[in-house]
Amino acid sequence: MRKIDKKFCAWMMAGVITVGAMAGGGIAPAQVWASAEKQEEGQKAEKATDEKTEKDAVEGTVRPSDYVLQPQESYSYADMGLSFQLPQELLEKMESKEVVMLPDAEITEDGSKLKYGQVSWSTMTEEQKEAEVDKAGDGYAKWKESLARVGALGTYHKDLEKKLDELTGCTEHEKIGTSEDGDYIYYLSINKDADKDLIASLKKIKPEITRMVSYDEEEMGEGDSLGNFTTEDINGEEYTEAVFQEADLTMVNVFATWCGPCVDEIPYLAELNEKMKDKGVQVIGIVMDTVKGTEKDDEGIKKAQILAEKTKAGYPFLLPDSGYMNGRLSHVQAFPETFFVDKNGKIVGETYSGSRSLEEWEEIVNTELKGLKTEQEKEDGEKK
Repeated sequence: MRKIDKKFCAWMMAGVITVGAMAGGGIAPAQVWASAEKQEEGQKAEKATDEKTEKDAVEGTVRPSDYVLQPQESYSYADMGLSFQLPQELLEKMESKEVVMLPDAEITEDGSKLKYGQVSWSTMTEEQKEAEVDKAGDGYAKWKESLARVGALGTYHKDLEKKLDELTGCTEHEKIGTSEDGDYIYYLSINKDADKDLIASLKKIKPEITRMVSYDEEEMGEGDSLGNFTTEDINGEEYTEAVFQEADLTMVNVFATWCGPCVDEIPYLAELNEKMKDKGVQVIGIVMDTVKGTEKDDEGIKKAQILAEKTKAGYPFLLPDSGYMNGRLSHVQAFPETFFVDKNGKIVGETYSGSRSLEEWEEIVNTELKGLKTEQEKEDGEKK
């Protein structure tokens, strides 16, 4: 089951990996008040600390064009209840980055499912391709708005049907179906002023409506196990699935170096890693922007090395392997995302989206340990 923080960070991700639309937020560390008379003093001190942490986390720039959905023939989104194939001419435009594909979505207040989810296609100039924006502020939003929208394909709750122009940035909408329960409507949207050849390409997309899966279900495509894999950490040291045998429970934290809340919680995770060793718990980080497609990203690796040193992480930062850990990483919904694995590499317990304080993670880990012990006792009883 997925535990979603409504303020979760980062760039929403699609059901096939790489990076998508920038969001913001993240959980701020919980405030601890020593006493009523020191409340104001503590508040000022914490504010200063938070401001410094935030400044450290968001310094620098990022090139948005490096974080768009990569071209492949087919895509599948369990939460949208949608699969589709792209025509070759559109894939070629995406390969050359003349056209970019970006995801966008909004979830319900309880975090259980989508209000809408879509992917869109826009043209990009050379200037936009090379542009860099500050990690903080509205630079990404402005960059995205500057792109020339061609079309969009998505799933929309029926209550949003009148807002399609606003949500899609398009002027014409072709209904392609409805969800099983009738609550969601699927549309292929087109901007009538876009390039005619690109419009023709979008109209060749072959969509298939599937059963929508809520975030509370474990059918998001996540396997039961991370399987066998070989990868390396940011310093080139080789790792395999054997790493999980070093602890009863491994906390796998999936993040990106440019995600502010991800960076903010690394010192907490480092401390958690030390505090929980005696209980058989270890922390492993997976840095998603250390690869592009199937290739290493030297710039991303260097940033991760600097981050590890700066935050004194003390636990390994791994690169995603070529199989994205048996496909599990392909279903990350937002950065940061954290899940748990037992010593056999089996995925256990809950999945958590969003950053948290040390105290919150301690409580979660103790809960997951208790659940793991209960499950193991149950399995042992069934074997007798």
